[in-house]
Amino acid sequence: MPASIFYDPRMNVTGLSSLSPSASKPAALMALLKERNRYDVVHGVYPVAPVTIGQLKLVHDTDYVDGVFAGRILNGFECIDSRVPEACLWTVGSLVGAVRHAAEHPVHPTLSPSSGFHHAHFGEGGGFCTFNGLAVAAALYLQDHPDHRVGILDCDVHYGDGTADILRRLPFLADRVVHHTSGRYFHEDAERLEFFAWLQQSIAAINEADCDVVIYQAGADMHKDDPLGGFLDDDDMALRDRMVFRGIRAGIAWNLAGGYRTLAGDCTPVLNTHHRTYGEANASVAQREQLRSST
Repeated sequence: MPASIFYDPRMNVTGLSSLSPSASKPAALMALLKERNRYDVVHGVYPVAPVTIGQLKLVHDTDYVDGVFAGRILNGFECIDSRVPEACLWTVGSLVGAVRHAAEHPVHPTLSPSSGFHHAHFGEGGGFCTFNGLAVAAALYLQDHPDHRVGILDCDVHYGDGTADILRRLPFLADRVVHHTSGRYFHEDAERLEFFAWLQQSIAAINEADCDVVIYQAGADMHKDDPLGGFLDDDDMALRDRMVFRGIRAGIAWNLAGGYRTLAGDCTPVLNTHHRTYGEANASVAQREQLRSST
């Protein structure tokens, strides 16, 4: 059975002059998955409902949101290209849909092929992040389920400073969101064994908090060959994903987060890393069934 994926072509922006391939990565990954996995496009991919500008304001300053859409304030790519915030309505909507689906179907991890979230603060963007889809998805889920808990396990190599800022400012989210971000502690010269000890502890803490759904940022920039940091090789990256997918009891919605390895403008090295995460997610189903049935 193919993995559930929340995708819409309107998530993409092409032609941006940027070090990050994130704006066009959703379509590129979907093309690769179709080529290599030959999933059933009709049954494997779910439609995306875009979020509204008002929903972005649940976790962002009104003046910031309005300013970005009006072109008065730079977006996360440090430009005023109107296509960027418009695409964000769809990338954030993709993660919102994936979170809701994962909570209802917790055995199989659900993919949102989205990036560009965790550096977006309450009142500003940056680091290729315009709006914080992690916080929006958590807020919208908790609106519907106020007694639940949401986990955010951020394994992008960079610190999820925007998410931390939003949680500090919004107690209603901080009280219900369990946030672990590896980039706060581990950078390009990190010790891999220390990271895996931290990851095991974070998974245990998320399970102990009895989270109902978990958002997993499976950043490709943790790879040691990434130009913006990283300290794990291919086997380590696979182990990271395996530990997450087979260790977290709650439903998991995962996204792509960062990744900057390109060859002459071709982001295939990054896509290959994301594809391996997709494989680990699919391979985890039997173990996830056992994990959930034992609790």
